[in-house]
Amino acid sequence: MGRELPFTAGLTALTVFVLVHKTCSTENNTHQCAPSSCGNIQNIRYPFRLKSDPEACGNQMYELSCENNQAVLYLFEGKYYVQAINYNNYTIRLVDSGIQKDNYFSTPSYSLSRYNFSLPYLHTYTTSERKGTKTSWWYPQLSRSLVLMSCEKPVNSPFYLDTSTCNYNDNSSSISDSKRRYRYVKVGETYASQVEDSCQAEKMFLTSWPVNNDDPNISCTDVHHELAYGFEISWLVVSNSKKFER
Repeated sequence: MGRELPFTAGLTALTVFVLVHKTCSTENNTHQCAPSSCGNIQNIRYPFRLKSDPEACGNQMYELSCENNQAVLYLFEGKYYVQAINYNNYTIRLVDSGIQKDNYFSTPSYSLSRYNFSLPYLHTYTTSERKGTKTSWWYPQLSRSLVLMSCEKPVNSPFYLDTSTCNYNDNSSSISDSKRRYRYVKVGETYASQVEDSCQAEKMFLTSWPVNNDDPNISCTDVHHELAYGFEISWLVVSNSKKFER
């Protein structure tokens, strides 16, 4: 038994070395993969990958599809077109696949809010961006909400945009009611006190439109521009200390 101990210890050390070497080699290969492209989205690189990329490239949690020369991200069972990837601030901008830029009759196909990204099991994306230094930082939001309201009675409020003036025809309403419903869009943060008694939130969307349209006099054109611009989310969920060493 005394003679076998050095051999066992040596074998254990060798096994650990091989595993560490394999892990480091895999990480190096991942970062050394040639960038991919799909349509207008060039330089697709770590952590992103296309389905057609070699298995060792990128992170499969950040896998994109290339469909009809358009980069696509499937998120929460929704389909979103990739508009831009910014590797400097770790953000990706997405647009609901139901939105067509030049079609003002088009509407989002999926409901999405910040709550989706606050679920404890999701660790791939966040709706806030970490800014600051190594010792001091904050988390500004990357997007704001647009809420589609369904009301039993007409609402006279400067905060509610009547969607009937937008030719907004949403046949996928989750509210089944034979009575007529009046639909409105509320832009920006929506608090319980701002929801009229006869209304309830039907769908929620996100936008990162750079123009501040929290003005209650927002128009149908403004709403479409916000939806067509899309929303940004960040993949920098885990703190990266090197980013803040300035």
